[in-house]
Amino acid sequence: MTDATANSTSILRLVNKTMELPTIPEVLVKLNEVIASEDSSAEDVARVISVDPAVSTNILRIVNSAYYGLQVRVSSIGLAVSIMGFSMTKKVALKAAVFSVFGRNKPEIEHFSPVGFWKHSIFTGVAARALGMESSRFGSTHAEDLYICGLLHDIGKIIMMEKASEKYQECLAEAARSGRPEVDVEHDVFGFNHADVGSVLGVKWFLPEDLTIAIRYHHAPWKDPFHRSLSSLIHLADHLAWANAHGSTRGLAQPELHHEVYDQVGLDPQQVEDLLPQIREDFESTGQPWE
Repeated sequence: MTDATANSTSILRLVNKTMELPTIPEVLVKLNEVIASEDSSAEDVARVISVDPAVSTNILRIVNSAYYGLQVRVSSIGLAVSIMGFSMTKKVALKAAVFSVFGRNKPEIEHFSPVGFWKHSIFTGVAARALGMESSRFGSTHAEDLYICGLLHDIGKIIMMEKASEKYQECLAEAARSGRPEVDVEHDVFGFNHADVGSVLGVKWFLPEDLTIAIRYHHAPWKDPFHRSLSSLIHLADHLAWANAHGSTRGLAQPELHHEVYDQVGLDPQQVEDLLPQIREDFESTGQPWE
């Protein structure tokens, strides 16, 4: 067993022992079962998706987006699944399920706004997609994959707020008072941080490995032994969200940007700066599915 695997196993056990993570939504369970079967067709997958309005809406929105460049509008879920493929269909369903489980309105507290959190997550997703599409490093990666990875990078924070609210609020207050990085305070209090929690959820929800690993290492991409370019991309996108007044928490110091990520992402600071108007425009045009 490698050091990275052993450490991942200990984090998994520690998080599971400390808090009960949300179970995977039924639509994802059924989708995993159908997709795993060699005999399944696009229509079989479509039947599972069609019973969930949120997933169906997202599937049709994406297949009719400029990315696919179709000449006619697709209104059939089965045809949409055929065009997108099983892998991307599963990821779109995941995004819709996340908002279903975590997107419900919750009360604001001193250092945490649920709406502010999701705005941060969406900005990070939009930024990751724009940066990745500009870089040759991610030419083989679908743009929606990058968006989803950015969207979910801080999901551990909202889990900690729901499952260990009092202790997590203590972390936020201490980080605000001391100016220390939030991940360091979380580790002192819990023995792990929100990135670890998010990665454990990824394992339990059968997320793609590269996405789960990038979530875990987005604050320390140089430690990522497997997908350093992706975790570096999310690190940079996260920084851009904070720098554009969309932090995931309130009254805390902005996480430090590690400049070596530019080399990993394959873009220089000026190229990133030039993309900001597009990122802001894409963010403003994105709806608010949690409302």
